[in-house]
Amino acid sequence: MPPYTSAYDCVVLGSGVLGLSIADELTNRGLRVAIVARDLPEDVHSSAFASPWAGANWASFASNPAERRRDITTFRRLGSLAADHPDLVRRTPFVYVWNEGEYDGPWYKDVVYDYRVLPRSSVPPGWTHAVGFTSYTLNPPRYLAHLASSLRSRGVPILRHRVSSLDEAYSLLGPVSLVINATGLGSRTLLGVEDASVHPIRGQTVTVRAPSVVGCFGIKDPQPGGQQCYVIPRPGPEGHVTLGGTFLPNNYSTLPDPDTAERIVKDAYKLCPQLASGSGSGTSRTNSWRDIQIVSHNVGLRPARTGGMRLELENRVLGRVNMEQKDEHAGLVPARGQVGRGREVGCVHAYGIGPAGYQASLGIAEEAADLAVGYLAKIKSKL
Repeated sequence: MPPYTSAYDCVVLGSGVLGLSIADELTNRGLRVAIVARDLPEDVHSSAFASPWAGANWASFASNPAERRRDITTFRRLGSLAADHPDLVRRTPFVYVWNEGEYDGPWYKDVVYDYRVLPRSSVPPGWTHAVGFTSYTLNPPRYLAHLASSLRSRGVPILRHRVSSLDEAYSLLGPVSLVINATGLGSRTLLGVEDASVHPIRGQTVTVRAPSVVGCFGIKDPQPGGQQCYVIPRPGPEGHVTLGGTFLPNNYSTLPDPDTAERIVKDAYKLCPQLASGSGSGTSRTNSWRDIQIVSHNVGLRPARTGGMRLELENRVLGRVNMEQKDEHAGLVPARGQVGRGREVGCVHAYGIGPAGYQASLGIAEEAADLAVGYLAKIKSKL
């Protein structure tokens, strides 16, 4: 290993919920970390930045043991956050309803609190079946701001910079041997990664003000055309509730569709009429979906990956075209990415989580940190 010193042990690319959570875990383990990102945690209105737009509740749809392990770890750690920061994370009652077929219940019914099948008398009107349990909801903008503030208070810089190639990150802030790639959709075009299996899943939601709504609701019946119906209250004094939504793979549009927005609000009102209570419409008529106080219309592009997220350590050689990288793009790496050619480095890839970012983030952070610490210990032993 060449003799050099650096102010940092590693650089994290990306400041979404995964990048910030991993940086936080690495810092807690004593590593010197810097974050470099195109979008910063405070860029909560950037349509290209998925994390601020999430509904952000814990209702896992993990499909394999690794995903379940990460989600369970996150669930357990959210309990401490809810106790210390109730404006960021809150224990919340959930009700899921359906009409068609049988529903055996989610895999996580023994993880969440007080899971139960609701009696017919407690099923919301319009549905024949329902289950209830208690889990967690988060306030994404507040949660991102909290992570960023905590990191900055411990000396972790969060710098706005757009890199075109992975190799640039190894010299951007002085030479480092390890980079955490948490660039989300950026991993599709980032030179040195160029993962064609990365794609967006378009989600459209509506934020409304409904302080009296304190529970989550969702429909388990299949919905046509990528539609979804859910109601997710956000912790915090604003009384905001997220209504959704859509699940549209490979759709890059970031503009809200008015027809979709109307469908979302109507469906959510049918599921939870309390959304219109306190609207000020008076007692002379019955409230309707039109009385819901709309705060904003939102679109986010969930950073998904065919086959599931990539969470692994890659050994690299700077300046060398990797097997996964297309040869015709090797000459496009900027000059910054040519610094230190031939040096052996490592990269922990953590991208492609899709819509599960918040509910898996703390479990992913622990696994990514294990890989990072193991790699740095290994190269240190070679000195």
